[in-house]
Amino acid sequence: MNSDPTSANLDNKRHQLLMREKLIILLGRLTQMVKIHQDNNELLIKAAKDFVRTVVALMGGEDHMTIESSRGRFYIQNEKLLYRRETAAMTYAVLTYFEKLDLIGFRFGHGIKNCPQKEIFTFARMLNHAVAETNPFEWLCQNIEKGNFQWVEILLEPEMNIYDISIEKKDKTRKIYAYAYNTVKEVAEKISSRKRTGIRKAVRVVQNLADLVIEDDPILLGLCTIRDYDDYTYTHSVNVAILSMCLGQQIGLSRKSLVRLGICGLFHDLGKVDVAIEIINKPGKLDQTEFKEVQKHSLNSVRQILKLQAFRDLKARIILPPFEHHLKYDLSGYPTVKWEKPISLFGRILAIADVYDALTSPRIYRPTALSPDRALGLLLEGSKRDFDPILLKWFINLLGVYPVGTLLKLENGEMALVVDTPGESNRTRPRVVLVCPDGGGAFRKGEIINLSERDNESGEYRRNIVSSHHPSAVGIQPAEFIT
Repeated sequence: MNSDPTSANLDNKRHQLLMREKLIILLGRLTQMVKIHQDNNELLIKAAKDFVRTVVALMGGEDHMTIESSRGRFYIQNEKLLYRRETAAMTYAVLTYFEKLDLIGFRFGHGIKNCPQKEIFTFARMLNHAVAETNPFEWLCQNIEKGNFQWVEILLEPEMNIYDISIEKKDKTRKIYAYAYNTVKEVAEKISSRKRTGIRKAVRVVQNLADLVIEDDPILLGLCTIRDYDDYTYTHSVNVAILSMCLGQQIGLSRKSLVRLGICGLFHDLGKVDVAIEIINKPGKLDQTEFKEVQKHSLNSVRQILKLQAFRDLKARIILPPFEHHLKYDLSGYPTVKWEKPISLFGRILAIADVYDALTSPRIYRPTALSPDRALGLLLEGSKRDFDPILLKWFINLLGVYPVGTLLKLENGEMALVVDTPGESNRTRPRVVLVCPDGGGAFRKGEIINLSERDNESGEYRRNIVSSHHPSAVGIQPAEFIT
């Protein structure tokens, strides 16, 4: 028996290399065999089972497995596939297949393990059919979406390698946030310059955000405290997307639904590119004419989304919620509509996330913003009129009595930022990071403490909350301290 750890490690690496190679060969074999065999053919059934087993094995402990093609190479789980002479012909054949489909790759989820075998056959036949279409990539995207396969997604942009174990989780999260910010900014700037633009990058980044939302990572809510005074529109769009997806996750939406909801959030204010910058940045109160111009942005968002280069089915699924996000729960908002039916679920979610982020953000016409807990109180006043009361309760439960990013003044004179909210048992005593003066007029990050801690002798709480404030009141950007 070989107990040499170095040798065992080399054997494991070789096994992984062979498994990646096997996956490409099996994919090529599967697409060829479905052309000539019926679903009950034993060889075809075996090929499908082998393909599924190999995908699952390559996932290991990850939530998914990706196949990507780039510059004449395949990458499996971000690892370059090394070509061997014995299998080069089949590998190049599959690579050519990807090129014909204008395909970057696929992302397979754990659902493939228990999916009906018929779906594997249908998936392989779709690949064959797409090659004969005028626009194979768009056809494939539309039909995989219609098939409602829960175990496979088409990669719309190369993976950002956020799952590299050498990168800390908080850095991955920041990277995705920055990517989302830059994506929505790029789309808006291209629209303003009357240039054609697509949404592949936007969909890809929202897919990555969905993964973080599903992980229920408090770091993501921490990043929603980013307040960019100069580029408010872009940070607001990203924050609304994240808050909406977090609420969607709380009420049990599927991952695919979370992705669509996130895209709606990212583009809900796209119509503001049609509003004069002088109106957007006006320091005082808008007059009636100016306010009417601003009110057009909901409908303009729909118009701009329809102009984007994207497959029609996706655009059809994301235009309604941006139109609805200012309609209000009782339909008394804008734009004026004559229908009596309630607004869509996504529209109701966007409405809550949009107003919450707006209330907690300093603006040029309102330099002081509400603290997160007070913003929730104001939203609660609009329950049943402006907001869906059930969704609003879910949202408040999600953020807690003192949402992440709230600045607290403690009884002993210390200041602290909320970094995480506790469970139901003690919601008024969150985990916080102390914010300490650095002696130069700014602040430094202090100790992370739990406000539910008690003194061992007296049993009394060690620290008590006196009041809550918005961090901008003392010039603090919460994301710098809590992520």
